[in-house]
Amino acid sequence: MLFGDGEQVTVSTEKELVRFLLISGRPIGEPIAWYGPIVMNTQEELRVAFEELDRGTFIKTRKRS
Repeated sequence: MLFGDGEQVTVSTEKELVRFLLISGRPIGEPIAWYGPIVMNTQEELRVAFEELDRGTFIKTRKRS
């Protein structure tokens, strides 16, 4: 979601408890390609990301030296 300037966000529910994470920042002006849980910059990057997810190589870890 993209909201305009403001100082307050209100969230309410009827009977169910709710937990959420609110992250705020300035737009960076880059293209967005989104499908499901993955967000990339291009459709090609998105395709590669899902291939890596299927292969189990999507999450990269640093090797300690």
